[in-house]
Amino acid sequence: IEKRGATPSELDQVVIGGSAAPPAMIAFFEEHGIDVCHAWGMTEMSPVGTHGQLSAPMRERPVVEQLALKTRQGRRIFGVDLKIADENGNTLPNDGQAVGQLFVRGNGIISGYFDNEEATKDAFDSDGWFGTGDVASIDADGFLWIQDRAKDLIKSGGEWISSIDLENAAMGHPKVANCAVIAIPHPKWDERPLLVLVPKTSDDPPTLKELHALMLPHFAKWQLPDALELVDSLPLTATGKVSKLTLRQRFDSYRFSDAG
Repeated sequence: IEKRGATPSELDQVVIGGSAAPPAMIAFFEEHGIDVCHAWGMTEMSPVGTHGQLSAPMRERPVVEQLALKTRQGRRIFGVDLKIADENGNTLPNDGQAVGQLFVRGNGIISGYFDNEEATKDAFDSDGWFGTGDVASIDADGFLWIQDRAKDLIKSGGEWISSIDLENAAMGHPKVANCAVIAIPHPKWDERPLLVLVPKTSDDPPTLKELHALMLPHFAKWQLPDALELVDSLPLTATGKVSKLTLRQRFDSYRFSDAG
């Protein structure tokens, strides 16, 4: 759309469900008259669990409020129940503030993994809810907000940092084509975030200082990435998602300058 300077005449809606869409991307489509519907699911859910289509009253709200809702992963579809729970398995409130492990149940959700009793046992809680591996919150209107994959959260000084939130903020910079944030071991803080970035043009990449300035209104200073690494491309999985496992392996020996 940017290169052509025009929007395809028949394109009026985009459904995004592979990974969380950055607010800047959603705003871009909406500004070009293309409705964005965020969705979420898993293969184990057959595969859709939520959709972000706004109700008629919600579409009457100010544009800023509508965009805020569209950045969430939507509300549950018929036949799917959602809950979040703490590390002890206690169900947390749907107040938009509590954050916990996301569990689902429903007729379209697997009852187990084929010929793998150990994986099945690990995937379900004592009440039969399937653990998605995501960390999330749910608000009073039922909107799901995926904070991160549990394995991708960064634990720094005993506090959690969402890699998805940092990535979404970085994607709002006009010089960024794609990016990912991964945890790097740190002797003092346990882990610190590293921003791995693909610039739109190799001769004019963004600086870490520029990205910090963009992020700082939305994050505490200690949550900001400690370093920036520029790459030509990011490794992808078979489904087109950024492979953070591959990135972590690639930067396995990486050390921050203040890490000794």
